Amino acid sequence: MKKRGMLTMVLASAMAVSTLAAVPASADETAASSLDIYGGLTPMEDADDPITYTIFVRDPGVAPSEDNPVIKKIQELTGVTLKFEYLVGDLDQKLGVMIAGGDYPDAIFAGDAATKLMDAGAFIPLEDEIPKYENLNAMYSQVTDYLTQEDGHMYNMEIYGTMKNDVTKNPPVFECGIGFYIQKAVLAEAGYPEIHTVDEYFKIIEDYMAKYPEIDGIKTTGFEILADGWRNWALLNPVQNLLGAGNDGAIFVDQDTFETSFFQISDDAYDFYKKLNEEYHSGVVDPDTFTQDYDQYIAKLTTGTVLGFYDQNWNFGSAMNLLKADGKYDRTYVALPITNPGVKDGYLDQSNGIPTGTNGIGITINCENPDRLLRFFDWMLQREVQDYLQWGEEGTDWVYNEDGTGRLLTDERRAINYDTALKRDQTGFPLWNYCPKWTGLYTEDDMPCGPDESADEYMAAQSDYDQSFLESYGIKYPAEMFSDPIIRPAYYPVWAMSLEDGSAAAVASTKITDVTMKFYPRLILASDEAEYDSIWEDFLSEFNAIDLDAYQTEIDRQIELKMGK
Repeated sequence: MKKRGMLTMVLASAMAVSTLAAVPASADETAASSLDIYGGLTPMEDADDPITYTIFVRDPGVAPSEDNPVIKKIQELTGVTLKFEYLVGDLDQKLGVMIAGGDYPDAIFAGDAATKLMDAGAFIPLEDEIPKYENLNAMYSQVTDYLTQEDGHMYNMEIYGTMKNDVTKNPPVFECGIGFYIQKAVLAEAGYPEIHTVDEYFKIIEDYMAKYPEIDGIKTTGFEILADGWRNWALLNPVQNLLGAGNDGAIFVDQDTFETSFFQISDDAYDFYKKLNEEYHSGVVDPDTFTQDYDQYIAKLTTGTVLGFYDQNWNFGSAMNLLKADGKYDRTYVALPITNPGVKDGYLDQSNGIPTGTNGIGITINCENPDRLLRFFDWMLQREVQDYLQWGEEGTDWVYNEDGTGRLLTDERRAINYDTALKRDQTGFPLWNYCPKWTGLYTEDDMPCGPDESADEYMAAQSDYDQSFLESYGIKYPAEMFSDPIIRPAYYPVWAMSLEDGSAAAVASTKITDVTMKFYPRLILASDEAEYDSIWEDFLSEFNAIDLDAYQTEIDRQIELKMGK
């Protein structure tokens, strides 16, 4: 890929919220500074005064190359360098050390663990700051109530999801983001069946394994279960989906009555883990599944020998991209609408425009110049900058479609996006991912904010194999396998609710996770039915010994509170 030169964005129209203004086209001024014009971008006023901010993110990762051309361009235009510190080891332990010593970086993205930092007073309040910045205010002003914590302060700038504002609206839903995934080759071998139950799902996996005990000379693995650290949802969460719920959390919420109950100890849970126990003994469930870490899990998926697993699609995207880069499209995965018999699936979310209140970036009390960081985030929300970060440069990275109504990535740029290292080192993704961002479709002209939200790009990116696969099911997008997307209630999801650190509810929440993580692997590995039942009884006894009422009462209170906003 040739090195990026000047940004040559051509926009259909200017966004109303954009603070963008062209620099006067004086020859003397142009000669005086190389920062005058980059496709219409105006440098920040103090771009010649370099500053570095350190941002901790809860995800493991690798820092982008210092030669990343997009990041270097942004640094030139703003004077701001973001130094990302990625998680190594256990998140709770890392945050505990930060809190104990008061040793915070300038900003932190901790996901739902941000509540610990809020309780510790690690973040500065933002409710009086956000209105000072035009683009940040456009993004967050209409959802301030949902971002405001019970102490009356707003600490987080949500960085994922399409929020209620006048700038963007919901994009189409192309694929399911969570659930039981299966290799496309397995479905093709079975004649493209419609699969709806756990028994049907494992039956076609068993049949494929019997016929193909090896793939490319490597032993075939039927089903993986990732249980590493905070990525333990693959072990803990499937039952709620089998009951028709979405990705809610550690409690089941009836969507009609909003009554809560614990799915972990239901008969449905007993049956599901019993099924996994049977599949373990039949050789379908990988014996090493509970000892592998995340990197080993991803490495195994990239071999193309794993037939199925339960996960969230963003979590294994790097493996999918490597399979595509290797041309192994038949070894990529698609989610299926698996539920208990007779239950309508509820996997697909249509954004309700409401942020979680915790899944964002907060500026810490140790940040010496929060104003400039906020001005940087505000500058980054200009539509032209967002296009640069996600789409790149016209001609080099993207072109308009035939009728000029949308963009398509070039083959070269699309290939870069499939390569995790190249995407990190040659595009604006690292900055875009951990900063406030526009997602969805721009309301003014229906243009997608990024390639992942573009119907044109989605279809153009499909391989011949994928197109044939979808045609075999008579659908345009994989999401069409599922029931229509659901606009979730205002409380959703439970996992994002804030629990006061050290409270009875917080202690109970931790114990719920600890106990289920202790017993679920033992259930799956039980030697026979008698041992399974014995372990299940021990599990029920230990689970019910938790102060479940403290947790449930607090969740019920917060559901009622959020539904009343």
